[in-house]
Amino acid sequence: MTFLSRIKIYGDNLRNFEKNFHNLKHSVHIEEKNNNLVQVMHSFAAFSLKVLIFIIFQCFFVIKNSYSSHLEVKVTGFNNATSPVYVWGYDRKFYFDEKSAPLFMVQERDVNRFLNISLKAFPHIVIGLFAFQDIDGNGEFTVNFKGEPQEPYGFSLNPEKNYQDTIFEEIAFDMEKFELVEIKLKQ
Repeated sequence: MTFLSRIKIYGDNLRNFEKNFHNLKHSVHIEEKNNNLVQVMHSFAAFSLKVLIFIIFQCFFVIKNSYSSHLEVKVTGFNNATSPVYVWGYDRKFYFDEKSAPLFMVQERDVNRFLNISLKAFPHIVIGLFAFQDIDGNGEFTVNFKGEPQEPYGFSLNPEKNYQDTIFEEIAFDMEKFELVEIKLKQ
């Protein structure tokens, strides 16, 4: 190998080294930019989280209570004073028709309060109430194999229909227009 060919090889190696060094320097520079971008994004995310938490806590002070304490139920026609009265509130026709998932359930054991059961209902505009006296003490409304009630029951607005024939529209009322709802239990 001649001297000139060695110089040429060294020159080529030097140029490759310079290219690699330049590429390395360029990738380090890009890496630094990426690190800066990650820091900025992390800083922005942390700031956004702080602002969101602040707004949520401010809502607790601004928004009024999320329930209505003005609605009271007067239950009449109960059998005896030893069995509790249950009041279930429905806000959806589907749940009422399926007899499942009431919006709220209130149990009152004190006979002196049957005529004045205070409901802390959620602020729905239209709601329907179903009340029954739990004679057998199982905590559920008892019906026989035909679906006929075995315990005293009643609905808000006291529709004249049988238990199975009552629909949601017949018991639903505007909560803002009533302070006292009377429910007459049927045997």
